[in-house]
Amino acid sequence: MAFASPLPLNSRSGSRLGRTLKAAFTGLALTAGLLVLSACNTVNGVIGDGGQPVAENGGPARGPRPNVNPIGPEGPVATGGPRMGSGVGAGPLKVALLVPQSGRARDQVALGNALFDAAQMALFDTGRSDITLIVKDTGAGSAANAAQQAINEGAEIIIGPVFAEEVGAVRAVAAPMGVPVIAFSSDNSVAGGGAYLLSFPPEEEIRAVVNYAAGRGVGLFAVLAPQNAYGRRASSAFARDVASIGGSVVAESTYPAAKEAMYPSVMRLDGKDFDALFIPDGGANLRDIAGMVRFGPPPPPPPAPLTDEQIAAGVAPPPPPPPPVRAVLPEHILLGTGLWDEAANGASGGLARGVFAAPEPSARQSFSARFESAYGYRPPRVASLGYDALSLAATLSSDLPGQRFSAAAITDPNGFNGVDGIFSFLRDGTIQRGLAIIEANGSGFSVLRPAPRTFQAAGY
Repeated sequence: MAFASPLPLNSRSGSRLGRTLKAAFTGLALTAGLLVLSACNTVNGVIGDGGQPVAENGGPARGPRPNVNPIGPEGPVATGGPRMGSGVGAGPLKVALLVPQSGRARDQVALGNALFDAAQMALFDTGRSDITLIVKDTGAGSAANAAQQAINEGAEIIIGPVFAEEVGAVRAVAAPMGVPVIAFSSDNSVAGGGAYLLSFPPEEEIRAVVNYAAGRGVGLFAVLAPQNAYGRRASSAFARDVASIGGSVVAESTYPAAKEAMYPSVMRLDGKDFDALFIPDGGANLRDIAGMVRFGPPPPPPPAPLTDEQIAAGVAPPPPPPPPVRAVLPEHILLGTGLWDEAANGASGGLARGVFAAPEPSARQSFSARFESAYGYRPPRVASLGYDALSLAATLSSDLPGQRFSAAAITDPNGFNGVDGIFSFLRDGTIQRGLAIIEANGSGFSVLRPAPRTFQAAGY
């Protein structure tokens, strides 16, 4: 078998035990220890032993498959209304939180509120009376002004901002003062220079799921992506990783947001020969397009009924519309990104047996239950970032002043353990996560492969 050159992983060194967030609450630790869902032995029962697949059920003729090899040394493993709070606590160690609390769209303010609430929960869980959380609103004015105000009030580290367009402005204020920025953007282009991105970048998720597919012998891939910036970004990363395992993307198609205009994009895959179909989308659009892939196009609307006048005139009723043309697709598995990590997707018949990479759900479910009990509403998916960011600041603050928030401490190669599993920051400010491989099963999600517990175990 010809082996493809492995894609270089983010090289990490260090042999001492990984640091864990000292603020991790007991409930999460217990839940994570109690429950690890069993792994399945096959994905969809479609990909065989690497031989020559044949056409099934009238599908397109199947050609030879390339030899593919997982990336890395260890095989297929993952790398409401405004709060307007001014601060929490009264200790000498000051941590700033920059989030929108006003002046933006309602959903963005709600996101800022949830991050604030999660950070407060983490602060209370630490039991630390020496920390003050300084909260600054980035919605009413500029994020740079909010950062400057926080630094003037003594902030030694900044958590936030939320949006990519704000990160550079905050960094420009904070970096000259030696104040690091832990931002929530997933846009890797804004990382670096003292800004670290605590987020869920799709590149990490894509690498993990491509790795997993390679470990199952999948070599020919197709892409069905939304016509937006995320779809373009995800498709580009997917193509790079597929090439790195020695596979091929043999077909690509993009679809619009309007459901009634989606199916022609599926038809462009008609007759193509592939083993896995990558759909980097989420929400209702994901469920719509996946349903069309699996079950065919939606039925055409019935003809309009005849009016009384037409009936009286003897007009014949119109014939029923012809059945829609359905794309002929090969047997395949579906692959996705962390956008699939939504309860409604686990119950979607169109996504059943589809696979994606994301943090393991068990610990996050415990966090969500505690959050809802404390605040009376279900947290959005990214609220856990607020908890982990404040917990990270508390962990790093145990060092001496002037050393506790240094670049060396933040980029500790052993990483940290949070609500969403292990994570570490690279020197360029991007994040590396240990991700699980998760399958949608039509009634929820199951974990096919647990996330690694240390970066050394993951082969980094």
